[in-house]
Amino acid sequence: MGAYENMIKIEEIRRRMGEGDYETAQKILDTIPLRKIKNTIDLSIMVEVFEKNGKYEEAFELLLKIYQKSKTRKVVFQLTTLSIKLLHVEDAEYYFQEYQRLAPNDFYNYIFRYKIDKLKGEPYETLIATLVKLKHKAYIEKWAYELAKLYYKAGMEEECIQECSDIILWFGKGSYVEKAKMLREYFSGETSKEKMIEELKRRAQLAKQSKEFQDDSEDIADLSNSSEENNKDSEKEK
Repeated sequence: MGAYENMIKIEEIRRRMGEGDYETAQKILDTIPLRKIKNTIDLSIMVEVFEKNGKYEEAFELLLKIYQKSKTRKVVFQLTTLSIKLLHVEDAEYYFQEYQRLAPNDFYNYIFRYKIDKLKGEPYETLIATLVKLKHKAYIEKWAYELAKLYYKAGMEEECIQECSDIILWFGKGSYVEKAKMLREYFSGETSKEKMIEELKRRAQLAKQSKEFQDDSEDIADLSNSSEENNKDSEKEK
């Protein structure tokens, strides 16, 4: 009877997840004795529930259980991702090396390398070099703009302007294009840092519940705390 009840609950979890109702899915999951679940497919859906609800430690522990049975590319990808979210640098390095072995040509290797190095506090030069390699492998809006921000924070004005121009030319429209336009306008003197930050805050408020909100929040922190922030404004005042 217990196994049948668990099966019914897992199917209900799948349905709730399909509807985007992650909160209810979590409540159902909390009633299931995880030690009794052996099927890796069922465990995978539970990992997703935990992750969607920000329960990264729980998701990581379940993934380790799956990893013991199936060291697939997908599982190693998830372990690397969660290790980074948990700020576990050593684990992230370990699983990243494993992922590189399984998927040596995947462009995501550069993204993992960048995220781990950022956690480790590596200098801008190192972070920039990795994203430049990613750009040559796959030009992706989010990471192109991340590269532009790095140029900004490193005080590399010419490179930042060029990267923003590339983003605008390649992608044409979208949130990252708009952000690139703002950053380029800042360097051209068409807008101030304060106005740029205020616009990002406005965007974050409009998209408060979305992933874009998280990106905008990171932008606000990155652009506000840049080591170059005072230099540019003081140059304009002269």
